[in-house]
Amino acid sequence: MIPAHNEEATVATIVGQALDAAQPGDRVLVVDSGSTDDTARRAREAGAEVLSGPVGKGAAMQLAVSAVDSEWTCFLDADLVTSERNVAALLREAAAGGTADHVVGDYEYDHPGTILASTFTIYEPLTARFFPEVGFHGANALTGYRAVRTRLLRAAPLPPDFGVETFLNISVALAGGQVKVCHLGVIGSRYRFHGGSMATEIGTRILDMAEAHGRLDPADRPEWDQWLRAGVDAIAPNTADQGRSAVLARLFSTVRRPMPVSGPSAPVHVTSRSGARG
Repeated sequence: MIPAHNEEATVATIVGQALDAAQPGDRVLVVDSGSTDDTARRAREAGAEVLSGPVGKGAAMQLAVSAVDSEWTCFLDADLVTSERNVAALLREAAAGGTADHVVGDYEYDHPGTILASTFTIYEPLTARFFPEVGFHGANALTGYRAVRTRLLRAAPLPPDFGVETFLNISVALAGGQVKVCHLGVIGSRYRFHGGSMATEIGTRILDMAEAHGRLDPADRPEWDQWLRAGVDAIAPNTADQGRSAVLARLFSTVRRPMPVSGPSAPVHVTSRSGARG
């Protein structure tokens, strides 16, 4: 399943990989997520089944989940430009050949200067604080390349925005699912800067889930929202002319800033699961 919003220039590449990886009974499905370009046409011409969907990555993924009945659902990003190997085939092989419930595709960027600011400064600190059982899913914990047992995707509706991968990591861990990290090699993709919106959606999803699972007292939520806003403000001025060192210095300072003194409002029990690392 490939969620795609205005990806006319690249969608055919990942569709081609998915078709090459597909076996009898597999579907290659693109959800055109409110595109205003020729994404849908390019996807059909490349050989994919196309559904018209709403804007929002998670909303597009939810539409696909409601339309499939396979044991596994493999999610792929539509902005793939180059890859050393067929990423869809690697994920399919890892899912079919093991006992994991969730296969997370980690990879190297073709540009070594890439900095995963939202993952580094928002996702990792907050999940470590409120959901330590999630553990380490590779450097690209919020990757769009992953395979999940479909039954786990139907336990609760997926969030409609860029908090969807965060939600999957946490919800699968809370369900006791086993995770495997699958390395996909070097990937080149089209970069699109989302300002602070993506980081806000990621952090908000974690805090919402922490409240819902009794790990964050609602009375303490304003402090954590303020902590999140300050982190997002540090990420947002991501301009190339600052230089890599200046950007890293700002992000390191952001990570080191104190968290609110309030912690999980209920004991967090972490159970070790064999096979939780790949």
